[in-house]
Order: sequence, then C-alpha cells, then structure tokens
Amino acid sequence: MKKEVDDETKEIIVSFVAEGYERLDDAEAQLGKLGDADDTSRLNSIFRLFHSVKGSAGFLGFEGIKGLTHEAEALLEVFLKEKIAPTPESLDVIYATVDLLRSLIKTVESDFSDETGAAAALSQASTIAACIAALRAAQVPVAKVENTIILSELVNRDMVQRFVAECADLAEGAERVALALENAADKAEAVNGIFRAIHTIKGNSGFFGYAYLEKLCMDFEALLDDARKGSMTLGEGFVNSLIVRIDALRSAMGGLRIVDPQAAEEVSRLAKPEAAHAARPDSSAEMAYQPLGQILVDMGAAREEDVQKALDLQERPLGEILVENGSLKPAELSKALDLQKGQGNKGEKAPIEEIQRKEIRVDTTKLDKLFDLVGELITAEAIVLNSSDLAGLKLDNFSKSFAGLNKISREIQETTMMIRMIPLESLFQKMNRLVRDLSRKSDKPVDFRVTGQDTEMDKNVIEQISDPLVHIIRNAIDHGLEAPETRLKAGKLATGSLHLDAKYEGSEIWISIKDDGAGLNRERILAKALEKGMVKGDPAAVIDKDVWALIFEPGFSTAAKVTEVSGRGVGMDVVKKNLERIRGKVDIKTAPGEGTEFILKIPLTMAIIDGITVRAGGNYYSIPLGDILEFFKVAPSQLTTTRTGEEMVALRGSILPLVKLGEVFKIPGAILNPTEGVIIVVHSGGRSACLLIDEVVGNQQIVVKSLSEYLGKVEGISGCSILGDGTVSFIIDTGKLLSLRLETAGI
Repeated sequence: MKKEVDDETKEIIVSFVAEGYERLDDAEAQLGKLGDADDTSRLNSIFRLFHSVKGSAGFLGFEGIKGLTHEAEALLEVFLKEKIAPTPESLDVIYATVDLLRSLIKTVESDFSDETGAAAALSQASTIAACIAALRAAQVPVAKVENTIILSELVNRDMVQRFVAECADLAEGAERVALALENAADKAEAVNGIFRAIHTIKGNSGFFGYAYLEKLCMDFEALLDDARKGSMTLGEGFVNSLIVRIDALRSAMGGLRIVDPQAAEEVSRLAKPEAAHAARPDSSAEMAYQPLGQILVDMGAAREEDVQKALDLQERPLGEILVENGSLKPAELSKALDLQKGQGNKGEKAPIEEIQRKEIRVDTTKLDKLFDLVGELITAEAIVLNSSDLAGLKLDNFSKSFAGLNKISREIQETTMMIRMIPLESLFQKMNRLVRDLSRKSDKPVDFRVTGQDTEMDKNVIEQISDPLVHIIRNAIDHGLEAPETRLKAGKLATGSLHLDAKYEGSEIWISIKDDGAGLNRERILAKALEKGMVKGDPAAVIDKDVWALIFEPGFSTAAKVTEVSGRGVGMDVVKKNLERIRGKVDIKTAPGEGTEFILKIPLTMAIIDGITVRAGGNYYSIPLGDILEFFKVAPSQLTTTRTGEEMVALRGSILPLVKLGEVFKIPGAILNPTEGVIIVVHSGGRSACLLIDEVVGNQQIVVKSLSEYLGKVEGISGCSILGDGTVSFIIDTGKLLSLRLETAGI
C-alpha cells in the first residue's frame, strides 16, 4: 500500500532511490574486483557505500534498509578489523544482501515505504549474523595489509565534480531557507529542511572520505538539533550562525581535489583539510570561512569554553555576547571579523572559488521527448525546403539562410544524440556478477576480462542489448567452456577465459564476447537442424555462416539436457529478436577446440540514420547508407539465370542474386525488367545481392518512426520515415529482406 507523503519528502525519497541504486551498483562492482592486494581499499569502499545508504535510510525512517545495511557493515568489519579473509560463502551473503537491498529500494520507489520487505530484511540479517559467527569460528587469518586508502584510486574526477555540484546545490537551498527563516510561517519545518540538506552532504562526505567536511556537517547538525529541540531562539543571531556555517561548507567544498595516486601525502592533506589549517594558522585565506568562534580560539583571543557557552545561549551575534560578558576585547573582535571576511592584514579579500555545476539530473522521458522533437524539426525542415510553393523560384538569400538553419539543426541533433549517450561500464559491471554466479554453479573457474567499458552508446540501445549479452555469456559458460578436467586433457589451462569487449567501428559499436572453449560443433548443429526439418537438401553444401545462424532459430538447442542455465532453445532466439529490434547484426567466429566469438554489431543510435531514398512504383523506400555498396545500370549481357530459374547478375567476376523490390512487396507499376531500372548492390549479414528499383530519389537523414500497430509486423521493413513533401517512406531491413528472398529462392 502506497504511503502518503508530502511533496518535499517525495522529492527526497526519489533522490534516495536514485542514489541507492547507484551506490549498490558501485558496491557490486567493487565486490567483483575482490581478490588482489588492494582488497582492503575495496572493502573500505564497500563499507562506505553501505554506510551512506544506512544513513539516508535512517533519516527517512526506512527501518528495514537501515537494519540490513547495519548488519552488512558488521560483516565487513569482520574482514577489515578482525582481518578474517572473505570466503566465497560470505561473499555470496553480501551479494544476496545487495540484491535484497535493491528489492527494498524498489519497494520504496513504488510505496514510499519499505515495510512490506521487513520480514525479508530480518531474515537476511539473521543470515548475516550466522555468517559472522561461522567466520569467527573458522578464524581464517589474512596477511596484514596497511589500512591506507589512496583517494584517487577509489574516486575519479567526474565523481568529485558531481559530488561538489550536488553539495553546492544543497548548500544553496539551505542558505535560501536560512535567509527566509526569520519570516517563515513554520520555522520548525524550515530548520528540518536545512537539517536534511546538511545531513545529505554529511553522508556524501563520509562516502568520499572527506573527514573535515563531514565534521563540519556534524557540528552543523548539532546546532540544528538544538534548534529543533527548542533550546535556542530562532532569531537573527541564529540565522547568522547558519550563514557562517554554510559559507564554511562552501569553502571546504571548493578545496576538494583529486591528485595523482603517487602524491599520497597531498591526497592525505586534501582529505583532512584541518591539518592544513594547523600548519598555517596565520593564513587569512585558510581561515576566511571558518566560524568566528574557531577564529577567536585560534587567535588566543577567547577561550574555547567561553565560546561554547556563548553559542549555547546564542540569541545575538556571538561577538557581541563575548564582548558584553568580558570574555573578549572589542579590538580582538574587530580583528577576528576582518579575518573572517578574508581581509587579513593587507585588507585584501580572499578569493572565493566558484563552484559551477557541470551536470544535472534529467528524467529520461524528457530526453526522449527532446529526441522526438529534434526528429520532427529535421522532418519539418525538409518539408519547407521541398515545398511546392518554392518550386522554380530563384531564392539565393533563402538558400543561404536555409543552409545556416540546416547547420544549426544538425548541431542540435548531434548534441541531442550525445546527451543520451552513456558509457557501457554499468552494463558490463553487471556481467561480472553473472559470470561469478554461473562459474560457481557450473564448477567451471572463469577468467573474465572486460575492455572498452568506456565506449558510449545510446541509453535506449543499451537497454535492448542487456538480455542478449546475458544469454550469450550464459551459453559461453554452460556450453562453450569445458569442465576443468576436460580442458587439462586438451592441453589448456583449467581456468576458462571469457573476454567482453566494446569498440567503435564506423557508425556502429561492436561488442565482442569471446571464449576459449570447445567452439561450435558443426555436425551436431546440422544433425539437430535436420531432425527439426530446418535444412533441406545436402547438409554438406550448407556454408558455415548459415550453419551458425541456425542456433538463433526459436526452440533450437543442441544441449543433451536442460539445465537451470540453458538448454531450452530460448536464449539465442532472444539475442536475434532484440538485435533485429535495434537494426543490429551478429557475426560468429568459431574454431573447433579453440573457442567462439560473438560480435554484436549495433548502430550508435536508433532514432536518426543516414540513408538513400528510392522509388519502386508509387512507393518510397529508404535504405541505410551503410548497407549500400554501389549503384549501376545493368546491361543485358550481365544477366544470367540458374537452373531453378533464379535471375543473377554478373558483376566484376562475381555472380550476385537479383532481388526485385517491386516483386518482393507486390508493388503495382514497379519496374521488373532489370535493364529498365537501377541496380543497387546491397550487403548485410555477410550476404550481398543486387536490388532492382525504379529510381534513386536522394540522400537524406532518416528520422526513424515505428510502423502503426494496425499494419502489424511487415517482414523486410524495420520502420518508416516522413520525406520532405510529407510522403511516407518505408525503411528497409536489408538483412531480413535478403534472408527472406534468398532463402525462398533456395540461394
């Protein structure tokens, strides 16, 4: 049942959910890297991630998540403090905890509460407690590793920039509330709002290891907590204290940096800025944004206990109270205020480093809407250019203006495409977990390597290739890689190798999944295909490429038995269908005893492509530019016919099948005589053919739109587009068209 919450709390919960998913993904990625000399650093990082989730959950009252993360911290402390080595079983418990936390956060996302998962959280907490007991009983020690974290090894520049930008937003919001506090209708809620912002900054600071910033927030929270309890007046003096503390936070955030890993001392100094303050107590720049009380204590102008008493009873500015009760001389107060303002002895204002936000969070539905509008803009632009009202007119100025508009719209399109491009890293990290689980289930040790994870791809395309990757990797481990004893007999290492890679190739991204297993068995695949009636004629005449393509057919499997991993003939069918949906292709390279490589060839984006528009009869079709090799007019001498009556075209020593577009789609009035039309040599899926059309209309950017539902699925057509004159052009799925036509002809 969905819990009723106010808009402000809802916004905080939405932020908690987004950050929770992100932190759990990071924790799982760190878990997947355990097993080397840097394990202590990774465990520390995982601990901080759990701690951050716990802190936010506790503040929002999600007791199930809070309790579960607390138990997870206890297990990690066994590894970190008691120096007991993580076992595969204990790591399984942590992985299961991460999975359950994801489930609980998903519940929070839908219900704004985690109460429905309370029982599951308690059960998992008991499992963790049992795991801790088992580890302590076993007492498996590990070599002592110095508990030192080089910050730049755990946190990259982008993360720091994002952290600083988010904290700057929170500080700005807190300042806005503080400035309006005196006239606020509900002062208690205003203080709570500031408390929430500071608490979030504190949690993030703890995750990044910024101890000084975290301490500032803790002191800030103590002041706000006193205010919430009603122990101080929420007047001008209190507001001044808030502003001073917010400025101190801004100053600390402005000094955060990431340096080279070798500069460990510098990293340590930046991670603990209070050390820098101690080293240079007379530096006005370092002290410019310290609280006034701290400055007075550092100067020796006032005692710490006097300052604390004044803060506890603060109803007016701190300086006034100290001067009034005789704890401070007016001259010392004036000097301290000058230092706080950054004027120092020279009277110069200390520079303030401006924190600029370099990114914002945007709902993906808004990005999709923007993407659609850019497509409409390009279509509208083409309609204007091809308007019949402009036909025959000489409009030089219009042409120049339109060329400028076209340049801008192209840049808008490219920028919009870049906005939706994200690295494949998060997708590839999930495969680490998959490989680990499958390796344990099948008792096959696997050396899993990932490269190219920085390659960027359209977010919507990434969502479509997740399932294909999962199924290919499952098959590679279950079918491809042999058992350790079999590998040893074959002269291989007992540990199988699996390599996941991504790279740019022209307008495509190629994702490769390569194993060093047994390879595909041609005879077994053909035997199964013959049994199912998928192959007609002489099996020996079937080329390897067509044999490998059989494994993507629905229900096809050569597995001797069905396992929980594979064997039902469903997985590879999913690969094919998902790739077809995004106009992708898959190539297979395999050698007996050496392994198999699947190469997914995927377009960078699904929405806008470059293509050639052609006409056949009264219909228009668009062909992706990458599928076209050349155009030519065929001579009668180049035409030949096979024994089965199929027309072929001789082109520079090659014999290519002829596909008549008008015949395939039964288009009235389309040219069927090859010598009267235009021939386009198209290539897709390792096949080439000559495509007969009436004429080439032109080259243009094609804004891809899906076919209307009432048309249903049209074989050989992947979508449609709107031409400049408003005419609909069907986008040809070249690979599917050739496959259908050539298989029907028996070629």
